[in-house]
Amino acid sequence: MTTTDFLTGTVKGPGELPHEYLFITKDNKRTRIGEFVYYKAEVGDEKRQIIGTIKSRKLVRNLPDTFLSDPNTPPAFVSSLIGLDGDACEIYEITVETIGYFSHALKDFVNPRIPPNPGDAIFLASSETLAQMLSPKRNAETGSAHVGSLLTREAGEVPVVLSVKDVVSTHLAILASTGSGKSYTAGVLVEELMNSFNRAAVLIVDPHARKPLRVCASV
Repeated sequence: MTTTDFLTGTVKGPGELPHEYLFITKDNKRTRIGEFVYYKAEVGDEKRQIIGTIKSRKLVRNLPDTFLSDPNTPPAFVSSLIGLDGDACEIYEITVETIGYFSHALKDFVNPRIPPNPGDAIFLASSETLAQMLSPKRNAETGSAHVGSLLTREAGEVPVVLSVKDVVSTHLAILASTGSGKSYTAGVLVEELMNSFNRAAVLIVDPHARKPLRVCASV
């Protein structure tokens, strides 16, 4: 698990929507869509990490197409001949959707609506930072429901562990497109509820089921 936040780019300015901003980077490997980045801002008397997710990316500088048309000539070799950095001659413009800073007191994100300034540094949040923000519980802890891990990192590197109390004490809706895994997610939640460290009682009613209904319980 990475424990150090990585400096990855510089703020360019606001995006098209009020809660978006743009930053510039040469890093094509880490700045993937869905990744979490942050800038720092003064909120009251504290400096906060304002987290956001990468929404889109655009190539804003590259070698001319004529240089790229010959597959036998590596672009890095061509760029070195004309005085560019052979390892990263491409520049990307990244659009980020702001979420806010994580409040440990509230155990939730708070959006202070403080936009970054042009020139502010942008950091890729470490796996340790994300694990603390995304998981209110630890795996196999009483009252926990481990539903998976963050797709933009190595499998299991950033586990997503929900609080059972938060899940069952209010209404819960699992919304996604057809075939994206809603039923599977619900099944995982039920399995976690029935684990020995939770000992929940579960009743499942599915009026549209193609198979016979099953009633599952754990005591």
